[in-house]
Amino acid sequence: MNENERIDLSALDPDRDPQHWQRVLAETMARVDGVLAQGEDPFATIAGWRRPLLIAAAAAIAVLVPVELALEVKEREAEQVQRLVSLATEWEHGEGPPSTAAFLRALAAGDRP
Repeated sequence: MNENERIDLSALDPDRDPQHWQRVLAETMARVDGVLAQGEDPFATIAGWRRPLLIAAAAAIAVLVPVELALEVKEREAEQVQRLVSLATEWEHGEGPPSTAAFLRALAAGDRP
């Protein structure tokens, strides 16, 4: 599928097959009625989702935090490379080679708060 193709959503049109749409609605309502008939109120049902949602959120954080830290390290390394390239470019147009102190400043510039 490319960017210019239109997405065909006609299968979601309830007027296309009204009997099918009525069956889907009836089955959905039957399931909702079945859950409500168990005696729990809707808020208790939703509150029961708390533990699985917290576990999912903790798992997502456990995955995303190391990824974010790794990306920050890569970004810092890319910035160091950019500073070294800039230093080398200045050297090309300058009079003499950069000093060791200039190289160390270029490497450490991103480490300062």
